[in-house]
Amino acid sequence: MAAESLPLDINPDVDLRQMRRNILLRGIDIDAYIGWTVELDSGGGPLILAVNRAARPCAWMDTVIGAGAQRALRGKGGVRCTPLSDGVLRVGRASFCVVEQSISRVNKVAGPYS
Repeated sequence: MAAESLPLDINPDVDLRQMRRNILLRGIDIDAYIGWTVELDSGGGPLILAVNRAARPCAWMDTVIGAGAQRALRGKGGVRCTPLSDGVLRVGRASFCVVEQSISRVNKVAGPYS
């Protein structure tokens, strides 16, 4: 989940534990990478992830964060990924890179006859 998506206007004390997300990224709109393969490396070796689908916020968000949190997180509630490699993620800075672009996005950019 992108740190910039945290609903701080609803509850300034919200953190990753309340969001029920395992990884919080800063400066990366991870929701835009659905269908892509990405790599995170926090110093323990790269971890390759297939970004599968959006993580839909549930009504529980309104209970633990505050009224309106579920609505505020629609379309930016993070993603569900499948790990494609072993690796270790540590708290702190990490590098992020795209390993493979989404086929559908490549076709939209290049056109069907490229």
